[in-house]
Amino acid sequence: MHRKAQTFVSVLAMLIVASVAANTLTVARVHAGDIIEFEGGWKTHLTGIIVLSPQDPMGHQAFDFTKRRLEGKVVAVFTWTTDKTAAGIVHGDDGLPFAKVMYGKGRSIDIAALLLEKGYARVNDDRLPEGYEHYREIERLARERKLGIWANLD
Repeated sequence: MHRKAQTFVSVLAMLIVASVAANTLTVARVHAGDIIEFEGGWKTHLTGIIVLSPQDPMGHQAFDFTKRRLEGKVVAVFTWTTDKTAAGIVHGDDGLPFAKVMYGKGRSIDIAALLLEKGYARVNDDRLPEGYEHYREIERLARERKLGIWANLD
């Protein structure tokens, strides 16, 4: 990514973090099962998971699942940082930051954990922060139950 673009992304992320005192944003659009765009144009990957592309049948199911639950909803957003500052926000290879997104009553449902539970996602071992190790157990249970992406594996 060009230095100018990296600077813009960093400044935008800092502004969003600073302007959202309660870390709440409205979901404008779901681009994929694990990529979400908020009002104002800020996009993020869900932390700790990988979902197939919407062009894949299972990826499309994950996309639809996420879209039905999040689009138009106010959610809690927690960016993954290395040092608890906006400058330490972890970004993917495509420049998008990683964030945990909570929705539902009291914003108590972790959408990434739910995608794992339903078998729509798998753990991203390269992008699994400290404190998210429970995602591996959620994935293991979905795999044992042969849900979603695990249905036809033997």
